[in-house]
Amino acid sequence: MLIADEPTTALDVTTQAQILELLKGLVEEEGMSLLLITHDLAVVAGMADHVAVMQNGAIVEQGPTEELFRAMGHPYTKKLFAASSHQPLREARAEPAPLLTVENVVRDYPTARRGLFGRAGRFRAVDGVSFAVRRGESLGLVGESGCGKSTLTRAILGLEPVQGGRITLGDREIHAGPHLDPAIRKRMQVVFQDPYGSFNPRWRVDRLVSEPFHLSDTKPPDLRARVAQALEDVGLTAAAMQRYIHEFSGGQRQRIAIARALVLKPKLIILDEPTSSLDRSVQFQVIELLRDIQEAHGLTYLFITHDLKVVKALCHDIIVMKSGEVVESGPANQVFSAPQKPYTQALLAAAFD
Repeated sequence: MLIADEPTTALDVTTQAQILELLKGLVEEEGMSLLLITHDLAVVAGMADHVAVMQNGAIVEQGPTEELFRAMGHPYTKKLFAASSHQPLREARAEPAPLLTVENVVRDYPTARRGLFGRAGRFRAVDGVSFAVRRGESLGLVGESGCGKSTLTRAILGLEPVQGGRITLGDREIHAGPHLDPAIRKRMQVVFQDPYGSFNPRWRVDRLVSEPFHLSDTKPPDLRARVAQALEDVGLTAAAMQRYIHEFSGGQRQRIAIARALVLKPKLIILDEPTSSLDRSVQFQVIELLRDIQEAHGLTYLFITHDLKVVKALCHDIIVMKSGEVVESGPANQVFSAPQKPYTQALLAAAFD
């Protein structure tokens, strides 16, 4: 028997398809049984002959996949399927001014020398990328692993220098270095893919959420009230401040990560794969939370992900990257309904077929 525990989590859609084909081939060639553990119902539909649905440590429903998908009986199963299929397109609003502008950005890395006396080469990870994120809206930056989106994200955050072009937040240009402009740091925050890995497990939640103030050395007199308000904004209570991060579920940890980003009252939040490790029902909850927070605080989102279903639910505009370049961009409803480039068409087919 082969046990595959979330084998496609955090993979882009085309790589996911390749891994699933590999698993199918191994099972057929070796005559093995496959126990597939996953929160992705689309993977279950394409791979499993039999499915068991668990909740709170118990199996609440099971049966042949086709039969269960057609006539599910348990409320929790129905909830999972409803969350999986809930993917409304967001309509773009009137054209507001851009908050974040990326103009012809180039990012190169040195490569190994060729021979003893050879010169080091250059690898271009980002090649002349340009886009703008409008105030109060959400832009989805998508592409396969290695397309350059993570490199570009680090440049936007001021963690890596660029060799060409410019990045501006409002009226301030972003320059990489250990002393990033404090005004930029305050106006731009980030939520990472793995909330547990981005937290110090020895600190209580009040210290974790207030960490941006400790880094900036500008602690307000009402610090605890600010932390409590941020936690309430993400659907938690002030009582959570005295607990440790290991005491929370994955969805709750991501809410705490969002609270940490909110506590400085930024204008832009960069969301780096914030839902990839969550099951569909929790993903839906986090997406709805992000929408509510955006409406309440007038936030702007740059959403970095390979999950096109999440982008479809959350983003007004979309940019598709491949090999360091932008291959297609535009309003999300337009790109999803009528993609122009073969690469975009292939991504959408892999994600939604």
